[in-house]
Amino acid sequence: MCGIAGKLWFDATRAGDRDVVAAMTAALAHRGPDGDGLLVDGPVALGHRRLAIVDLSERGRQPMTSVDGRLHLVANGEIYNHRELRAQLAADGHVFRSGCDSEVVLPLYRRWYDAEGPDFVDRLDGMFAFALYDADAGRLVLARDRTGQKPLVYAETAHGLSFASELAALGRDGDVDRTPDERALGDFLAYRAVPQPRTAWRGARRLPPAGVLVCEQGRTRVHTTWRLVPSPDVDPTGPSLDDAADELREVLRAAVRKRLMADVEVGALLSGGLDSASVVALMAEAGGRPVRTFTIGFEEAAYDETAQARKVARAFGTIHHEEILRPDGLQLLETVLAQHQEPFADASALPTSLVSEVAARHVKVVLTGDGGDESFAGYDRHRALLLARRLARPAYAPVRAALTLAAPLLAAAFGRGHRSPGPRLQRLVDALRLPPRARNTLWKSVASTALLAAVLSEEGRRRLLPPTPYGPDLPGDLGLNEALALDVAHYLPDVLLVKLDIASMAHGLEARSPFLDRRVLELAAALPAQLKRRGRHGKRVLRRAMASVLPPDLRHGVKRGFGVPLDAWMRSGPLADHAREVLLGPDAKARGIYDQAALAALLDAQRRGEVAAHDLLFTLLLLERWFLAASGADRRMTPDGARRGAT
Repeated sequence: MCGIAGKLWFDATRAGDRDVVAAMTAALAHRGPDGDGLLVDGPVALGHRRLAIVDLSERGRQPMTSVDGRLHLVANGEIYNHRELRAQLAADGHVFRSGCDSEVVLPLYRRWYDAEGPDFVDRLDGMFAFALYDADAGRLVLARDRTGQKPLVYAETAHGLSFASELAALGRDGDVDRTPDERALGDFLAYRAVPQPRTAWRGARRLPPAGVLVCEQGRTRVHTTWRLVPSPDVDPTGPSLDDAADELREVLRAAVRKRLMADVEVGALLSGGLDSASVVALMAEAGGRPVRTFTIGFEEAAYDETAQARKVARAFGTIHHEEILRPDGLQLLETVLAQHQEPFADASALPTSLVSEVAARHVKVVLTGDGGDESFAGYDRHRALLLARRLARPAYAPVRAALTLAAPLLAAAFGRGHRSPGPRLQRLVDALRLPPRARNTLWKSVASTALLAAVLSEEGRRRLLPPTPYGPDLPGDLGLNEALALDVAHYLPDVLLVKLDIASMAHGLEARSPFLDRRVLELAAALPAQLKRRGRHGKRVLRRAMASVLPPDLRHGVKRGFGVPLDAWMRSGPLADHAREVLLGPDAKARGIYDQAALAALLDAQRRGEVAAHDLLFTLLLLERWFLAASGADRRMTPDGARRGAT
């Protein structure tokens, strides 16, 4: 729900910058089509765009001000335990003006900040980003939820502190330094997104998940209120699979029910995989009106998930909406560029935006299955991590040698195209040569460092490589539970949740993820690794937990997600032609960071189907398009953040 923006002058004698904050707020109109608000008090100006979900009346408008007029709040998101907090605070004598969940932040701060400092935020259960200004203390507090479901970017300048829900809005403040941050862009080339706390601009930062920024007397500090602590992979005293499944089912059931809190209808994005099917099943179990579910599909059978989603819809009697799309890859590229205003190359942003557009025609809130893979080891890389730990042992030296020989033979037999076993095996062989934590980074990367370096010039390698390690680059082994905790701390907020928030809010749609509930996350982190994955079988405890809820064919299906035929799009058609035009064009050549001959050869090999370099080429295309937009050379996008081309 909503978008927020604001600016605080360090000089308390200056009046808040109404015009700049009004412009920042206007850039967030898509996040809150139901109303807007602006407040100036002394050196601060706060802006808000509203998507009305809880308390649809005018009493829920923001900015909100305390009864004594000394505290001001703008908030984005939902606080699921607001009723419990409301009862506690009312018992202390606080009188509430509305039924809006965000209002509890004002008395919560007043009651607990002096005793607990920034840790008062840990009393909130929800997904949120908020800014609270204490006029008496001259203190601005910015806070973000534990897993970073709701975004918040900020810029500290020579004269003040500005913040906004999106980078495009922050850029409306002319004091923000928008010089490209080359270290951040190097990380983008590796991971498809800019990892927090950086942004693509030198002058802007992301508040990290569970972060609380306090600014007073011209000084800022960032405090972290929560961190997921993984248990050892092996725990002889741990619960049995059945006991853990029983507990997980109840915790997940409660997580779904609390996310149904709304004064509007709540639907679900449905891929047909285990995670989204589990959410839909528990929504249906909760009763009330039939659940509305939303799915998109493509004509390409490998990317069409409508049949499996339809099975889930029939099993639980949902009002199902599905659309088979024939998208133009180039137009979808324009949409993502316009929506993000920062390099972001996770191609699943394209279908996520499309399914959000479909859902927004019918509901304002949807539940999703995001977070299930990161807690319960659902990715192939989790399987690869366990396999690599075994193969790295001295006794497996002959096996490693055999795999090294087999990889090129498989590539010769089956090709190097998308889904071919050769490149996948080669990636495993390459990873075995690296320390455990570097392996984990490689498996999250777009391409190997060697391949990435090959398409960059000497100047490009100097400026953009190597990337920052994805997670702490510490010596020693890396267990599965620690790898999952790193996914929750980094991959989720840097990639998946950025994609989900931007794609959904571009259409005025709020997305909630029960798997990101604190109790679900902490329970999963406490379980022994073998309850999550054994060999080829991931999410063991989740499948067992849902055994009494989901039919067998819905529990044991293959992993699903909103994918696109990017490999085919980058081989032929408008997107492939556009990539060649941009990456081999005069602007890219003049930039001096690409090896033009190597890029041309890679584009040719991709077109012939000899390599599966679509992810890398798409990432390079996004980077170059962003450079063009930032310099004003791209007529399709405006560098000041206007959302041209957004659907």
